[in-house]
Amino acid sequence: MVSFIKNKELLSPLTKEAHAFAKFRINAKKYSASLIEEIAIGQSIGAWEEQHVEPRLLKTKVAKIIACESNENFHEATVAFPVNIWHRKLSWLFAILFGKMSFYEGVQLNSVWFSPDCFDEENLIGPKYSPQSLRSLVGAKKDSPLLMGILKPNVAMSAEKISQLFLEASEAGTHILKDDEIRHDNSPLEAIKRVEIIANESAKRNIKSIYAVHLQIEGTKYIEHAKRLIDAGAQSFLINTWTSGIECLQEIRKVTNIPILSHPSLVGAFGLSEENSTIHPRVTLAQFIRAAGADLSLFPSPYGKLGLEKSIALEIANCCLTKNENWPIQPMMPVPSAGIKPEHAPLAKKDFGNDFVLNAGTGIFSSPEGIQKSIEKFREELDKT
Repeated sequence: MVSFIKNKELLSPLTKEAHAFAKFRINAKKYSASLIEEIAIGQSIGAWEEQHVEPRLLKTKVAKIIACESNENFHEATVAFPVNIWHRKLSWLFAILFGKMSFYEGVQLNSVWFSPDCFDEENLIGPKYSPQSLRSLVGAKKDSPLLMGILKPNVAMSAEKISQLFLEASEAGTHILKDDEIRHDNSPLEAIKRVEIIANESAKRNIKSIYAVHLQIEGTKYIEHAKRLIDAGAQSFLINTWTSGIECLQEIRKVTNIPILSHPSLVGAFGLSEENSTIHPRVTLAQFIRAAGADLSLFPSPYGKLGLEKSIALEIANCCLTKNENWPIQPMMPVPSAGIKPEHAPLAKKDFGNDFVLNAGTGIFSSPEGIQKSIEKFREELDKT
């Protein structure tokens, strides 16, 4: 089904160059299949103009159409974008794939993957921690789900209070404790202070649970701030990837070996359903952030107050964990979140297996039974074999 393609160069075999692959789903009632050719040319070289650029150069940079098919509802096409137009920078790739196309109502960026040679040790690294190495880091049993707690009401807490709650929840059995994503400090010294207190207390008590401090992305100094936090004893970072920019996550990965948690802030604006999202959630909550180097991906669970559709949540988790020729990098731990209570633990274990982190906020820290009892209930269910 490629007779509509006028420029046959788009159908020529791929070169040996590394490529990113993107699948687009296009509303067939709004657009003809010819839009696929417009995407391939327009989003890679802008236009095929031989009067301005030699054809041999255009051929090295133009995207290629790998597959396409249509039915009465959708045109679906896979397009390969050579690395020499995005240079292993995911923010540049994101602009190429969907910057202008985001204005085309009825066009969805459905999936993204990479040829193995896109990944390297300097630019596009992927996660540092596999699920099993993350378990080892926090002292958890092999092949067991982990429990995360959101320190709430985090915004109003002093460093001393955060440390107190961290210690209480850690000793009760929580593996990871994190800041709220809306915690923003007027001075970076505030984050450094709570990192130092928690690091010192953890060392004294030999606590293996880790604290994920919110890494504020402010101006151009966030790399410097990250290094200062690491020097102060930071054990993990929480990043608002999509409000800060995917490049921030990718750059932080280059300078740190501690686990990075990616928060899904803003992703809901792209849509959350299979049919109606402009960017499929697997792209934003799994594929792009895994390539950028996140070790854990937070996303709405099918159970809590946001209630992401179960099939979508499971697809996100699958894309976090899949290893194959297109995903040779480390898996990334899925973290179903939002409105989680102890009674959701057996449901999560049934749906997600063992490779996941269950993330609870008020379900731990506002429980009428108290922090310790709530954590015990979570762990009792998660630790069942």
